[in-house]
Amino acid sequence: MRVRDYVLYSLKSVRERRGRSVGAIIGVMIAATALALGMGIGKAFQEVFAEYLGKTLAASSIFVMNAAGLTDADVLIFSQLPCVKEAFGVAVSQATVATARGHRSVTIVAVDPRHLAELLGVADLNEFVEEGIPVPRGMEVVVGANIWQDQETGERLHRVGEVLTLRVGGRREVSLLIAGLAKPGGLRGMGFSVDDSIFMDPEEFFTLISRRRVYQVAVVILTKPEYATEVAKQVRALAPPRSRVFTPIGMVAQVEVFVNSVGMLLTFTSAVSMGVTALWVFDSMTISTVQRVREIGVLKAVGFTSRDVLLLFLTEALLISLAGEAAGLILSALLSRLVYIPVFNLRLKPVLTPEILALTLTLPVAANLAAAAIPARAAARLDPVRALRYE
Repeated sequence: MRVRDYVLYSLKSVRERRGRSVGAIIGVMIAATALALGMGIGKAFQEVFAEYLGKTLAASSIFVMNAAGLTDADVLIFSQLPCVKEAFGVAVSQATVATARGHRSVTIVAVDPRHLAELLGVADLNEFVEEGIPVPRGMEVVVGANIWQDQETGERLHRVGEVLTLRVGGRREVSLLIAGLAKPGGLRGMGFSVDDSIFMDPEEFFTLISRRRVYQVAVVILTKPEYATEVAKQVRALAPPRSRVFTPIGMVAQVEVFVNSVGMLLTFTSAVSMGVTALWVFDSMTISTVQRVREIGVLKAVGFTSRDVLLLFLTEALLISLAGEAAGLILSALLSRLVYIPVFNLRLKPVLTPEILALTLTLPVAANLAAAAIPARAAARLDPVRALRYE
């Protein structure tokens, strides 16, 4: 028999048993969709977190912390080390701000405007603010989302142009002008929360908030993440006494392992539906074999070989699988544009790469053919004489 004959005869069998065939096709479609979206979400998880970690400086930076403070001279020394792209200081202080529910603690962050985008992990500072300007000057400040908005009710607590009064050092009050309202930002590389922070000009910070020109944190940005261990040794040797040198590269590696594990778990969970569909195909082909015993006997009586019968059943399973796969891939493509998972202020949409589409196409088909092979072999081994006598 030619391939065309196998296909035409199998199509005829599928049409004659359209009820069971449609059910199997829907099962394959669901399995293919679940597998594609599961792997797509896992891939998106990996890509988004890799980009997120890169933006937050974690993969290519070293943090130097000192309670007594780091000077401009310290920062300059760090910036001149080999394999260092640049270094800058971040001044941090705690304060309280009055709210309708009492006073709440906030973090005041002062950094040179030239390095603000790097600290925040954004390509454009306009992405940083919901309203107003992103770079504070003089007595202007940009306030985090948890400060200007009630997170439970969504009520706006402060607006651009308002005067914000901070209590610094327990008693001293400082009045500043709100120039910008920050978007929700979560955690950054140095560990502070953008949402609970107030950003201000460094010169004004050292005038109004802290009279000593020192930085609590120095950020050393590397040319490549691979140099982190070697540069960290040099930074430790040059940093003032009792400094803490933190290299997030180890934490990044652990996060990457976790993200990869999540992706594998999503893929495995989605693959369960593939196994269920394979069992469905096995059951459907087994029932079909029992119902078609006499038909198999007739086929063998007119010259069909055991190999022909085996290929007929496998072709029927292949056609059902391909029909379900085609519908599943189309549905996956549509859902990948509509479905997303919110994680850490990010929207994870399934990423359907050519590799994922290839696996989605081949794995369910292979599983279904393997499941169909057992009843197909049983059908191929039927004795034609006994099959013709079967009632």
